[in-house]
Amino acid sequence: MPEKEGYLEEQHTESRLSRRRIIAGGAGIVGAGILGAGIHTQIARSQAEEPPSGTDTDVYEEGCEDADHWELTLEAANESWSARSDPSRYCSVPCSLTKTDSVAIGQQVRIGDGTGEFENAVYTVASEHESDTLWLTPSGLDRIEASESTAVTVGSQAVHSSYDTRQGGELNNEYVEYVVEGGDGDGSASDEVVVIAPHGGYIEYGTDFQAERVVEEIGGTGWICSGFNEGGGGFDRWHSYSTEIHRRSFPELDSLLEREFEWGVAFHGYSNGEILVGGTADNSDKAIVVDAIADLLPEQTVTAVERDATEYTGANPENVINDLAPAGQTIQIEQPTGVREIDWSVVADGVTDALEEIRE
Repeated sequence: MPEKEGYLEEQHTESRLSRRRIIAGGAGIVGAGILGAGIHTQIARSQAEEPPSGTDTDVYEEGCEDADHWELTLEAANESWSARSDPSRYCSVPCSLTKTDSVAIGQQVRIGDGTGEFENAVYTVASEHESDTLWLTPSGLDRIEASESTAVTVGSQAVHSSYDTRQGGELNNEYVEYVVEGGDGDGSASDEVVVIAPHGGYIEYGTDFQAERVVEEIGGTGWICSGFNEGGGGFDRWHSYSTEIHRRSFPELDSLLEREFEWGVAFHGYSNGEILVGGTADNSDKAIVVDAIADLLPEQTVTAVERDATEYTGANPENVINDLAPAGQTIQIEQPTGVREIDWSVVADGVTDALEEIRE
């Protein structure tokens, strides 16, 4: 299972002298699953044809702009509502929202009432139903310390609607999305490589630093999300599986999906001991990445993952990196906690070296 604790945010001494400038400021597990379709509604059908009205409650807390949000009453999902993965991370919304295209199945939303350890948290919409209540599983209720009949606010996007930097996320205990562009600053070569870190900040520590470092060196485009929660719990509050990340919930991602990138790289973290190199790339290209990282970290085990492996492959067509770059030209890096805390820049430099060789 991936780690769920917060990490000390401090830059450790690099294990080698790099020719590259360290980015100022220091520096997922890929999952599958969506709730089963066989949901038996045991609640009276709602006659509402319009989505729930707006509310003054701001699920995005402070900020200059708000995404669409609605106030709904919670209800515990019945026992027939099951999931192939963690049921605490999913919800079912009234048909009044989906019929008006306010919310889509598969989209990430924010849910909260501001009173729990997590004032709000990200959930994936798994289904719709005819009642006018919002369904969460018992474990889903526990995530925000809520109970049935509680009025909560549902926000239409996962990331904060106005903060757009890592610093803004950290200072405001938030989940943010931002894009970085490399190269000479004139947009040249920015469509050649896209580098992503969907779980930066304290979700999968160090991965956002890595994405930005590679972009700075390779001259590509970076899509980064960083999430924070004071006192720990960033993973529990903000993490969504890479195979389920929905473009409607991430406006910057939505824009990038209109572009055509030649290569894609995704940085992730997990709790096992090896560095894994996955993705849809050919074995020969993965071997170049493995060797480049291993040359810089000779004491660390680095292993290529086959496309048909059961875990951590990064090869699922629904993985967000494979939406951004073509099949056969994506790389996914999974890394242990210690590597991301101490040697994040070394791994990033190895990936940069490998990309330069692969793209020659």
